[in-house]
Amino acid sequence: MRGLLLALSVFVVVGAAQEISLEPIKPEILGSWAQVSLPLRLYPTLARPLRYEGPELATKLFGEIVLGEAKYAVLLGVSAQNVVALWVDFDGDARLTAAEELRGTRISGGLSWAFVLRARPEGAEVYDYPLLVLWPEGRGYVFLVGGAPRRSFFRGHQLVLVDGDLNGVFGTKGDFLGVDVDGDGQIYADPDGHEYFALFEAFTLGEESFKVREVSGDGRRIWLEKTAYVPPKAPLIPNSPAPDFSFRDFLSGRELSLASFRGKVVLLDFWATWCTPCMASLPGLKKIYEEFHVQGFEIVGVSLDENAEDLRRVLLEQGISWPVAFEGKRWDNSIAALYRVYQIPTSYLLDKNGLIRHRDLEGEELRKAVAELLGESTEKTAPSETLALPALPVKAEPILEVQIPTEAGVRRGEETSLSVRVVNLSPYLAEEIRFSVQGLPPGMEAKVPELFNLPAFGERTVRLVFSAEEVDPQAFPVQIRLSVEYHYCIDEACFQMAQEAKTVLVLGAAASGFVLPWWVLILLAAGVLATWFFAGRTLSFFSFFLCVLALAALGFGVYLGQARQAQRIAAVLCTSCVGIEEARSPKVELPSELRAAFSALPNPVHLVLFYTSWCRACPYAKALVAEIALANPKILVETVDADSQRERAEKAGVIINGKAVVPAILVQETGKVLFGTEDLAARLLSALREIP
Repeated sequence: MRGLLLALSVFVVVGAAQEISLEPIKPEILGSWAQVSLPLRLYPTLARPLRYEGPELATKLFGEIVLGEAKYAVLLGVSAQNVVALWVDFDGDARLTAAEELRGTRISGGLSWAFVLRARPEGAEVYDYPLLVLWPEGRGYVFLVGGAPRRSFFRGHQLVLVDGDLNGVFGTKGDFLGVDVDGDGQIYADPDGHEYFALFEAFTLGEESFKVREVSGDGRRIWLEKTAYVPPKAPLIPNSPAPDFSFRDFLSGRELSLASFRGKVVLLDFWATWCTPCMASLPGLKKIYEEFHVQGFEIVGVSLDENAEDLRRVLLEQGISWPVAFEGKRWDNSIAALYRVYQIPTSYLLDKNGLIRHRDLEGEELRKAVAELLGESTEKTAPSETLALPALPVKAEPILEVQIPTEAGVRRGEETSLSVRVVNLSPYLAEEIRFSVQGLPPGMEAKVPELFNLPAFGERTVRLVFSAEEVDPQAFPVQIRLSVEYHYCIDEACFQMAQEAKTVLVLGAAASGFVLPWWVLILLAAGVLATWFFAGRTLSFFSFFLCVLALAALGFGVYLGQARQAQRIAAVLCTSCVGIEEARSPKVELPSELRAAFSALPNPVHLVLFYTSWCRACPYAKALVAEIALANPKILVETVDADSQRERAEKAGVIINGKAVVPAILVQETGKVLFGTEDLAARLLSALREIP
């Protein structure tokens, strides 16, 4: 079989890279690492138009699965009889029909659905994408399980490509390779496995190292090129030697190494005082340590704490006497990096020969394993059977979205603030969120918010405060980096994450939002007086005056050295002119060909016309949509005063920079809004033809 697969693998040398063809493979053949699980939040409504054609539901929750350029709406529905079903818009027609209803399979704590979608990566071929949807019953989210793995053989070694971010496009940030580097026929590609490689990581076969140069969006081809030699990752699987390291015991100050405990059974325990599951496991570890320590059992703790006093306090309060390694670097701990620790608690149980025998045991399982290993002699060969590593339910991924303006302003000698919105996109609590700022020019400081937690699917707006006492104006504009660090826990595993956002600081402009300076207030006051003086004149003069006022604001602001702020003010003033038109006669003559076209429209339509009492062109728009409604009884027209129903107008997008832009017609089925009256009939016909 392997010879056949080798024959099917295609190698084409393009420059210094080798092109390899890959074929789909069922993840069950490879192992749990080949199936990635990510949460998908569900909402009471969908952001885009969607028509549901099914039985009455007591609860509706909507979501969207995006696979490249393909977008599939999903509906999780619960009937009054508590029957749960999932609808998927397989054909993408923005309609959920009875044929698209899926009945789930009952699993522990929820339901599951399995189906196949079509992924459409840009510039690549469309392909089948198997997915499993898991719903924890009663929750407002589901888990998507997939990855669409592709396999080939490279120089006799299995190579598997996985869509790790479940976006239907191979070659993006979260994707990874599983490579059988040791040629034993089994791939250990869990995130901490020695055969897991992010696409930017090199892997080594024998004496040569390779890296990915390019991946086709459909995952059918990958290009590899040679690179500088990279030492292979140390295997951390059962029966492999535990990598040695040296450390200073935190309490006693003794210089120790892992190898110095050879001849003893050792539990290597990665933990931290801020990790709730770690602290909960301490009493059980103490009991096992006290029972077996005199027989040759030792624990070596590796603390991922940052604060030495917190660690010292916990060790003394808990009466922990085993050695603990501490570097004060949290997840940048060198021993954690050596063992590729990406979650805590993580533990390895080593036998007397320093071989890894078990991982992540606890409670009675750990006690029994320690007793068995203590009964073995140092000459005894470790069992040849391979013990399976436990599979994690979810791959560790960043769970926060950090929203920051692309540009912000600071003033010399003043404190200015910048708003940052943080959104938790996951069903997990984000803990101890901390901010830091890099790249500030000399003479400038930043105050960051204190540590805080963010609940599942929660959001929070915080402020960064900048002070620029003595800065060089030539250093601006300058790009700064905002780093956000936090951790979150899934069941009994905790993960540390770091994300980064960038913005550009400009000297002399307002930060987030701006306060109108005195010169703008004077100009606006003059505008009010001029409008009052010319009351009763046509609005064309008012439109002309607003544009002149905008130009004056820009020119005067440049003169005062506040060009960027003046540009924003001028933009607001100019936007106020949009939609203000000359008065038009309410008499409408709908051409016969347009009348016939409107009459032929097959689907029911709901139009919402937004108007105001001061709008001179709105009567024409009202008359036009009335004529169109007469031509086709399926077209329903609703008129809304944008001033009196401002909230509804804002939701429809008719309020721009605080001003109602009318006349405006909202096509309810698509959400499209048409402004003004120029060629309105033709534009409206085109918009209605877009309705599926």
